[in-house]
Amino acid sequence: MTQQTLFFVEGLRCAGCADTIKQALLTLEGVSDVEITLQTDAPSSVNVEADRIVDPDRAQAALAASGDFRIRR
Repeated sequence: MTQQTLFFVEGLRCAGCADTIKQALLTLEGVSDVEITLQTDAPSSVNVEADRIVDPDRAQAALAASGDFRIRR
């Protein structure tokens, strides 16, 4: 059974940023899909589908390694 984890991420400015985020999160163990709703004037919503709930600290580490992206807490 898959689990959905929703994050709100700051720092996305374009489709290229969204692709970078998607690729970073897909490297996490158990993640099978990432859907992003890009918002340039507010944090973007990032829905992660995985075989378990994705830990925000693991997700933040993957995002930080890819650029200046931050999960809003």
